[in-house]
Amino acid sequence: MTNFKSVWEFLNKEKGISIISVVAIFVSFLLLGVILSFLVFSNTALNFLQKQVQVRVFFKDSFSEEQILTLKSELEKDPRIMEVGYTSKEEALRIFKEFSKNDPVLQESLSTNILPASLEIRATDVSDLDQIYEEFSSNENVESVKYLKDIKDRFSYVSLIVTVVSLIITFVFFLVSFGIILSTIRINIYSKKDEIEIVKLVGGSNDFVTKPFIHQGLVYSLTGSFFAGLVLAVTLLIIYFTNVLGIKDLGNIVLFMNFRIPYILFIILLIVLINVLGYLLGYIGSKTAIKNYLKI
Repeated sequence: MTNFKSVWEFLNKEKGISIISVVAIFVSFLLLGVILSFLVFSNTALNFLQKQVQVRVFFKDSFSEEQILTLKSELEKDPRIMEVGYTSKEEALRIFKEFSKNDPVLQESLSTNILPASLEIRATDVSDLDQIYEEFSSNENVESVKYLKDIKDRFSYVSLIVTVVSLIITFVFFLVSFGIILSTIRINIYSKKDEIEIVKLVGGSNDFVTKPFIHQGLVYSLTGSFFAGLVLAVTLLIIYFTNVLGIKDLGNIVLFMNFRIPYILFIILLIVLINVLGYLLGYIGSKTAIKNYLKI
């Protein structure tokens, strides 16, 4: 009770420092949450876009529809394959006629013998598309294989850049918050320098001296992280229920690679993570400040 009383007395005495510290930590954790949310949203969107990239395989006329459908069934059992679509020669003709409906001369010259049947293959992991492309390119029953590799590579590059930049910014804000804790505890230590010397002279233990500073760091950090988590939770729920970013249309959130979780669970995990980081930041920051500025 004495330790918490000491913390409370300092908070009341140095309200300006306390408010500035809590607000600074709040802003840092809020930005951290925004960056993590942006990273997850970007990863989810990129994952969705990558899955639209497909390998389209056109078969020779000698390869019958029954054989193509058999191959389709086999591909659907392949763990690398997310989805396989089939377009018959008749369906291909109908689609082409729809696109060329303003050119009657071209339409009259078309027949089902001109357009080949095809399979549209989407991979679970976009990195498997290269291997799938190579496998069908060497198949003797395949007339041609279309694969927008440049688009796939661009998606992968953008995903990597977004991840690296977000992690760097996150690390920077964590360092900023850590520095705030160190500075605030140092101010408190210097303001109580004479009192600390008296307590040690009358036999006060190191644990008795250091606990108030640890509690102070935890109060600042946990208060800032709690309110940052609260603001994030409300904001993310508004985004979800208003569907302004189309989150509902994308389905589950992709945390990393292809690991998906429900959106509400993502909010809960984000808030828990921010508060756990708040505790660790307050504790480690206080310990570091005590070690550096309180020579005990």
